[in-house]
Amino acid sequence: MDIIVTTPKSEIANAAAEAADCIAAGGGEYFRRFPVRASPRLLRLCERVYYVEDGYVRGFGTVKRKECIDVDVLCDTTYRHWPPGTYVFMDATSWQWIRPIPMRAFQGFRYVDEASVPFDGDTVEIIGDWRDPKPEIPGTKKAEG
Repeated sequence: MDIIVTTPKSEIANAAAEAADCIAAGGGEYFRRFPVRASPRLLRLCERVYYVEDGYVRGFGTVKRKECIDVDVLCDTTYRHWPPGTYVFMDATSWQWIRPIPMRAFQGFRYVDEASVPFDGDTVEIIGDWRDPKPEIPGTKKAEG
């Protein structure tokens, strides 16, 4: 079952740097860490992890593997050590940008089939892939300028 997560504002620049590193390397992996007690147990291989950023669902990656890791994981871009937990890995080449869908940020994750989710995962419009720049939100200063 697909899930949605939020990229905190404090991590948006890191996420962009990680994406740039993957593009420069011709591939790689993204991961999302969840506490073991609050992991998305219904999420399976080949399902989607959608990301909310700046008030919009912007895109998704496809689950390559999911595992419980009991040692720190090092991010190759930020050199940040992430603590043990349930890790969901997505191949960078699976990333798809979608037509942005408004949604408020939240902590943790939500399953796409919950009533609080503003879209059906099967009806999203893909507008770019992992090598494309992040699309601007129509009607914002950045998009107009």
